[in-house]
Amino acid sequence: MSRAQLPLALKPPRRPRFDNFIAGPNQAVVATLSQGLEPGDWTFLAGPPGTGRTHLLAAFFADRCRRGERAHYIALGKPEQRMLLEHADGDWVVIDDVDRLAGDEAGELALFNALNRWRAERTGVLMSGAGRDGFELPDLRSRLGQATRLTLRPLEEAELADLVRSLAAEHEVLLGRGVVDYILSRAPRNAGRMAELAVAAAHRALTERRTLSVPLVRDILHDRAG
Repeated sequence: MSRAQLPLALKPPRRPRFDNFIAGPNQAVVATLSQGLEPGDWTFLAGPPGTGRTHLLAAFFADRCRRGERAHYIALGKPEQRMLLEHADGDWVVIDDVDRLAGDEAGELALFNALNRWRAERTGVLMSGAGRDGFELPDLRSRLGQATRLTLRPLEEAELADLVRSLAAEHEVLLGRGVVDYILSRAPRNAGRMAELAVAAAHRALTERRTLSVPLVRDILHDRAG
């Protein structure tokens, strides 16, 4: 392949931080997670899919590690990580998608035992999920109820537009005329899905040395529909 054919080196993956989260109506939640949690606190971050739960948990985890605190991150959307419930300890344990264990007898018991251990060790716990109602083990529901609940609200249209512009700026691509409105009109009203589309379009624009334009986004949507 000739030098002219080589694609531009892409920017590294976006690192979730508190300062690159479009908070919208969730300013108080972000402030609590970034500044308001004390050692030993238990917190449950609730909200529909696509509201940024994973982003905020990753930002919290990175922030605690930067402070020199011992933290473990468990993504329960990945079944192979469930065994980490038996071993994680330290100052903080961060658990994403905890409701993936709801209705799973063995999974619920493993979480209950882990929470009991962390309570005895005074480990801070930050969990996320759509909610806590699906768990069947009464003692586990009681334990989860001891966590302070923070609830994320979906972004409004203006805030979703800010999200698209922010992602384009982070990837240092030029936004073409009308592309933000086009994405808002075509993508699901879900910040996570919209961010996924915007990042894919930014990567393609960088690779092909193009403006992030309406035709480029249309091509991506057509490819996905196919």
